[in-house]
Amino acid sequence: MPPFDSEDQELLEGFLTETTELLEKLDDDLVALEKSSDDPELLNRIFRSIHTVKGASSFLGFDLLVKVTHKTEDVLNRLRKGELPVTPEIMDVILEATDLVKILVSDIKAGDIQEREIDGTIGKLLPYLSENIVAQAAPQAVTEQAPAVQEPSPQAAAEQDAAPAPAEPSPASPPKQEVAPVSPQKPAGDAVAKKAPVPKPAEGRGEDLSDNTTVRVDVKRLDDLMNQVGELVLERNRMIQLNQDLQQGDAERLDFNEEFGKLTKRMNFVTSELQMQVLKMRMIPVDKVFKKFPRIVRSLARDLGKEVDLQIFGEETELDRSVVDEIGDPLIHLIRNAMDHGLETPDERVDSGKPRVGTLVLAAVHEGNQIIISIKDDGRGIDTDRVGRKALEKGLVTEDQLAAMSQRELFDLIFLPGFSTKEKASDLSGRGVGMDVVKTNIKKLNGLIEIKSEKGMGSEFILRLPLTLAIIQSLLVEVEGEIYSIPLSSVLETLRVEQNMFHMVGGQEVLKLRESVLPLMRLQRKFNVQKRNENEDFCYVVVVGAADKRMGLVVTRLVGQQEVAIKSLGNYLANIPGIAGSTILGDGRVTLIVDPVGLIDGGESVSGR
Repeated sequence: MPPFDSEDQELLEGFLTETTELLEKLDDDLVALEKSSDDPELLNRIFRSIHTVKGASSFLGFDLLVKVTHKTEDVLNRLRKGELPVTPEIMDVILEATDLVKILVSDIKAGDIQEREIDGTIGKLLPYLSENIVAQAAPQAVTEQAPAVQEPSPQAAAEQDAAPAPAEPSPASPPKQEVAPVSPQKPAGDAVAKKAPVPKPAEGRGEDLSDNTTVRVDVKRLDDLMNQVGELVLERNRMIQLNQDLQQGDAERLDFNEEFGKLTKRMNFVTSELQMQVLKMRMIPVDKVFKKFPRIVRSLARDLGKEVDLQIFGEETELDRSVVDEIGDPLIHLIRNAMDHGLETPDERVDSGKPRVGTLVLAAVHEGNQIIISIKDDGRGIDTDRVGRKALEKGLVTEDQLAAMSQRELFDLIFLPGFSTKEKASDLSGRGVGMDVVKTNIKKLNGLIEIKSEKGMGSEFILRLPLTLAIIQSLLVEVEGEIYSIPLSSVLETLRVEQNMFHMVGGQEVLKLRESVLPLMRLQRKFNVQKRNENEDFCYVVVVGAADKRMGLVVTRLVGQQEVAIKSLGNYLANIPGIAGSTILGDGRVTLIVDPVGLIDGGESVSGR
């Protein structure tokens, strides 16, 4: 087939946009269907989604996609008519077909059409279309308000709802992207299995169809942004006028100081509002990540023989897309950990006096300039004695270190590379890599991890993440006359400490802080700053954290909090240990931004544990 012309290209882009949205919602709807099999609106919505994809695929000539969606639609049609009951076995096959549809759409999106094997999946759908299979305790037949849907021909599909019409451009539409020319998929008869196979339903995932280079923005946010730009233009004009008056010697007549003070306040207000509007443009609901988990939890529950009620709260909470893109993997590992290690089997739960069905809660909430994500289960809880024994067996800690550990430090052992309490490795866990991945990803985001657990009652993993990585709230500190900026999201507390409270343990300077030993790092030595003052009787300690680690940074004094924009130091000065970038203060001075993750990683060999 020759490359698409501009009109066909626009149709293709419309098809990909609409299909991606439908498939993202479909997983949630299918998992919900098992719990609400008698919900007519839910069944109709699922049926319409598959029907729309099939019709548009037919019009554009994607034959493999048509064949898979056609048979899936037929099975769904029998479900909504009440001719088949909604069972886990039927849902397994439908979910597998949905995974295959995602892969085929992903091929189209990449402009790399592959002749994939589809007969295996279609073969699993066909038995449910046999007249020999009759309804047994089937849900009541579901009838749509609209007339029955007939199988569209390519021409009819073009005239009906099959191919999405090109949308009128609006200010809210993201910029168009080039899509590589594609050829129609070949009939299944010519299909030969190539490259990646279709994933098994138990894996609980299909292709990720999200587009990482565009953000869909509400038109109201664009209007608000334009209004703030208008306000900024007015203040700019006022500033130009004041400058002209000053140059012409009219400043005294105008009471320049008062006028300039008003302008400063207005500029501060307008730029703050403008900054907030731009940040909102990058914000997307955390639901983009959360919506994958009902499907994953369902698949894991079936694999592990467990019954789980997944509850999701705060999915509308918004986060910078750069952060959203990074939290998917850590959350998957934490959910797998809760499913495999935390929650018991139904029989074990009944024996211990708990309900058969375990509860897993995934929640997100804003707190200041952070987002808090919590993964909580009502399972076994963390057995710190067992965790300590395993860490000792694997040589990850010494007996002396283990004896001196607090409860929190024992919890944090599960994040050590190579740690696992599983006796035998499986597909799900036991290789000691899952929680290490969580720690690595959260560190990369300058986030923190906190664990709460009670043996026999359950566990909660709490992630504290910055809302955005571009503009940060920072704590300005002085180190022998030099000013440094420390990201406030990494700061746990600040202390005014007498010098005689510091101790040396194994060559590491430490501070006894409540029930734990806090390793210290003097920034004056770390950054080789020339000492200006003789030893003071006291100094300040900024306690910072990265993932599960804590460290105290010793500084001369605390200057205050300030919002700063992170500037790169360029390729020549990139990758300096302990430095994340720079910023410019109000007086024009360049200040380095401290990287707590780099400092803590550099000091882990002498962590003071």
